[in-house]
Amino acid sequence: MKFSVVAISFNQAEFLERAMCSVLTQTGVDVECIVADPGSTDGSREIIERYRDQLAHVVFEKDEGLADSLVFVDK
Repeated sequence: MKFSVVAISFNQAEFLERAMCSVLTQTGVDVECIVADPGSTDGSREIIERYRDQLAHVVFEKDEGLADSLVFVDK
């Protein structure tokens, strides 16, 4: 069974890298990390780009909030 962890982030650079690394370094379980960012301006996107090759999916689209971000991820 594969687990998908979705990180929805908007201007959360202070926490984002730690959260992604926590998922990406899991062992003994099939897990993927998906990140949605609707337009951060605090360096979050640069962090995401550094890990992009390890992420299952990245969504850089404007949204109407957290619940709306999940809709974009589902597409």
